[in-house]
Amino acid sequence: MKPVRALVVVGLAMLLPGRADAQESRTADSLVRPAPVVMRRDLLIIGAGAGLAFLAQKSDLRVRNEVRSAAWQDQGPLGTLASAGNAWGGSAALALGLGLWGGGVYTRHENVAAVGVRGVEAIVVSGLVTKVLKAGFGRSRPRVTPTDAWDVEFGRGWDNDHESFPSGHSTAAFAFAAAVTSETARRAPDRAVLIGAGTFTLAGVTAFARMYDDAHWLSDVTMGAAIGMASGWAVTRWHATRPGNRLDALLLPGRDGRTLVGATISWR
Repeated sequence: MKPVRALVVVGLAMLLPGRADAQESRTADSLVRPAPVVMRRDLLIIGAGAGLAFLAQKSDLRVRNEVRSAAWQDQGPLGTLASAGNAWGGSAALALGLGLWGGGVYTRHENVAAVGVRGVEAIVVSGLVTKVLKAGFGRSRPRVTPTDAWDVEFGRGWDNDHESFPSGHSTAAFAFAAAVTSETARRAPDRAVLIGAGTFTLAGVTAFARMYDDAHWLSDVTMGAAIGMASGWAVTRWHATRPGNRLDALLLPGRDGRTLVGATISWR
């Protein structure tokens, strides 16, 4: 797995533009007025996700019974695909984000570091939102109540069996996809389609994996996807309209190749 991750990091680094392009991007961004933390579009995305989750809930049992049937479960390739999706939404996306950030700082490649940071930020922000909703809804996972798709008891979602809604893995995967794609579109627009196709495909695989492993209902992953995308786009927008903000000054390499993380750390 380590060689594969290294290739992914190197590949993304090669796809992104150099420091001169980053400077041009910052100059253009400086003319943009800072956007609010939460915008109407964010609420519309989450509202649309909630509406789709409500509609999906009507098919939760049917979809669960289908993907858990022998016809699906006995297919080796599907099991392998599910394992990959679970790994991606569980920790691999976060690890890649941290790897891009660390690699970008070490090589003084601000664009790569920024893409990594945005992905990590989006996962953290969306994860906090998801955790609050999980605790509030207290929905049982399908493996706990396989014949009751809406076993909900508000306030009990603090244990693993009752934090089904929404899916945390799906949230993280879609948050990462939205953030890194959006940041790439800002810094290297000609590469955004390629990055988006890859990361959103992995996010879709993660959503499938959570249902395949009986960890979530269809409506869980639907809501998780909406929260993740809204969070990823919001994080990128916040930074794009606040060039030179303190967080970037702390985490991203400056013109002299230094980053402020750590009192005595300097990358040369």
